[in-house]
Amino acid sequence: MEDEKLKRRKAMLSNSIIPYFMGISDDLMFFIAINTLFFTVVKGLSATEISFLTTISSLSYIALQIPALKIITKIGNIKSIRIGTIMLLTSSILMTFGNHYWIIMIGHIIYTTSFLFKKMDNVILKNNLNYLKKETDYIRIANKSKIIYAIITAIIALIVGSIFAINHYMPMLLCIGICIISVLLSFCIFDSSEKEEKVHTIQKKGKIKISRILFIIFISFALLYTTISLGQTNSKLFIQYHLQAHFDVSTTAIYFSFILVSSRIARILGNVIFGKLYNKMKDKVNLLLPVIAMIAFACVLIGSILNSMIIIKMILMTIGFDLILAIRDSSEVYITDLLLKNMVKEEQQKGISYLQLSRRIGETLVSLLFSILLIKLDLFFVLICLVIFAMISFIVNIKLYKMIKERQGVKNEF
Repeated sequence: MEDEKLKRRKAMLSNSIIPYFMGISDDLMFFIAINTLFFTVVKGLSATEISFLTTISSLSYIALQIPALKIITKIGNIKSIRIGTIMLLTSSILMTFGNHYWIIMIGHIIYTTSFLFKKMDNVILKNNLNYLKKETDYIRIANKSKIIYAIITAIIALIVGSIFAINHYMPMLLCIGICIISVLLSFCIFDSSEKEEKVHTIQKKGKIKISRILFIIFISFALLYTTISLGQTNSKLFIQYHLQAHFDVSTTAIYFSFILVSSRIARILGNVIFGKLYNKMKDKVNLLLPVIAMIAFACVLIGSILNSMIIIKMILMTIGFDLILAIRDSSEVYITDLLLKNMVKEEQQKGISYLQLSRRIGETLVSLLFSILLIKLDLFFVLICLVIFAMISFIVNIKLYKMIKERQGVKNEF
């Protein structure tokens, strides 16, 4: 009985720590804000070399998926997140102090593949909530971690330029410091099903059985998250080009910084609003997300053609960019919760790994498509493709919503 009380206390303490752990370890803080600037100015890399880093890292992630999953299954969730955070720390050190391209490449590969292990924090959170009979709190806590992440990155976006101007290495040193804190916090996380996992590892070694609903979940996430992720990158570049067409370099930099700050604020507000929307709309929220994506890309496209009305042009493009950032985290939080709800505990590690793999494959394929398009066409046509992908995502999510309602025994609304 005393052991059970201690276990409950550990699970509750872990659940109070994990949003902060997830919030500061969701990416390499500071590095993500100055990555291209650091690589070009400090390390002297060309645009082609930076692009090659991303390509090789993404392919490495896909190639290492199965070996990493075997390791995770053997060592459990706790050791996995510790390895993940140690990998983040290692990658930040290698990319900061590496003076050869191959060292930076190794660092970037470790950075990208660290999330194969670190993403098990979602499984730990779900396990602890199931143990405490608070399963419905997953979205609230996971969303809290995204709000923490959004606030921190917004603050970083405001100050990182000044810090970089003082010393080019200082943002990366701060990045290393946050990674050390993440590693220390990982030793404070508790998984209530840790002992059970060892039993399941011995008893179950087969492949995960992909049901129809799991397959649609993977497709839904790959489509929507890829659309949002690549939409953010390409819309940002698209807006930058339009600013440069109307203003000089210094004015463009000022206006662009305002747009980036507004997008970070939108990301915070989006996470806060999502929590309230989910309480009212439940699974219908997954139909709303691709609709918002369509509206976002439409705003960017419409704004881009209003050359004679520069103020309206930039307002529309900024609104579109802000909407993309506002739904980025929410799409991942919702679909991760849905996935874990539809999987037995023994297969949740594999489920999370496959979910992230579907995203990586989606991003790699669509990035390749966009690269081919940009050989002959400009970014305007890439944005049109993103609208189409958002429409396809909406159709897939309607199918997913119907399947959820069928499982719940509710008559279809479509």
